[in-house]
Amino acid sequence: MEENNPTYNKVNISTQKLLGGIGVILMLLGVLPFIGTALWIIGGILLILSIYQISNMIKKPEIFNKFIIGFVLGLSGWIIAIVFGLMSFMSVAVFSGFMYAWSGIGVGIISTMILFYFLFVGATYFYKEAYAMLGLAINHNLFKTAGLTMFIGAITIILFGIGGIVLFVGWILLAIAFFTAPDEVELRA
Repeated sequence: MEENNPTYNKVNISTQKLLGGIGVILMLLGVLPFIGTALWIIGGILLILSIYQISNMIKKPEIFNKFIIGFVLGLSGWIIAIVFGLMSFMSVAVFSGFMYAWSGIGVGIISTMILFYFLFVGATYFYKEAYAMLGLAINHNLFKTAGLTMFIGAITIILFGIGGIVLFVGWILLAIAFFTAPDEVELRA
C-alpha cells in the first residue's frame, strides 16, 4: 500500500555547524590586541565557508546569496570609512593648512560615519534575512533570533553604544545557534 507522504533525505551538517560556531567565536575574539585582526579574518572565512556549504547541502542557495550581499555591504562600509576618513583629513590639511583642517575633518568624518551607518544597517539586514532562512530550513529558530538581535543592535548603535551591547548579544546567540543546531537535517525530495 502506497502512502502519500513525501520522501525525506537526511543531510549531515555537523562539520559545517562546527565551522560556523568556531568562526563566530573567532570573530568575537577579534577585539583582542595584536592577534585580534587575524582571528577576525580567520573567523570570517570559516563563517562564510560554513554558510556556503550548508546552503549548498540543503539546496537553498538563496541563504548564501543574502549572506554574501550583507558581507559585501559591510566590507564596503569599512573600506569607505577608512578611505574617505583619511581622504577628508588629508585633503583639508594639505589644501587649507593644518589650522583649518579640524573643521574639514568634522564634516568629512560625520558624512563618512553616516554613510558607514547606513551600509552597516543594510549589511545586518541581509544577515538577518539569511539567518532567518537558515533557521527555517534546518528548523532551528535561534538563528532567526540571533539575526534579529544583530539587526536591532545595528539600528540602535547610535544610541550611545547600547546597540553595541545588543549586537554583541546577537553574535553570542549566533554562536550558540551553530553549536546547538541539529547534526542532521531532513530535506524533502
